[in-house]
Amino acid sequence: MGAIKKILERWVVFRGGLAVFGTLARMKAYGLAGAMSKSSAKLNLSLNKPEVATSVDELGKTWVSLMPPDAQHKFKFTGSDEKTAFTEIHIKCPLRGSGDPHACYHLMNYDRTLMEKVGGQLIVLETQANSGKDHCKLAIRKAGEDISDLVPAHER
Repeated sequence: MGAIKKILERWVVFRGGLAVFGTLARMKAYGLAGAMSKSSAKLNLSLNKPEVATSVDELGKTWVSLMPPDAQHKFKFTGSDEKTAFTEIHIKCPLRGSGDPHACYHLMNYDRTLMEKVGGQLIVLETQANSGKDHCKLAIRKAGEDISDLVPAHER
């Protein structure tokens, strides 16, 4: 199982899945993109068996730890305040410049599924789809915490 885990967790495999899920989301095949990304997240969770996070900082650090080990430097925990962990994704997203933040919302189902399992909720604040930036900005809060002050990128 260890060899399979190492293969499945490689950046190249992650990037391939990202390309497929991104294409499906751009095609508005949201149901299929969501189901496939959720299944991939569940596979990640079964391979890594993360614990439920007990603090905001732990949520941010756990999110990074669930990304491909050979590319974790592209997934950054940038800090936190009392309620929110802030993270960034520094990869070339297949949705970059597409102008389609709704596709991003569906693509990020993977990350939301990961965070739900460890006691968090994830909100995309800025997306490469329409921000003009080369990274995305995310906020993570504990499950059940009020998020009404956070405006998701797809609702702007």
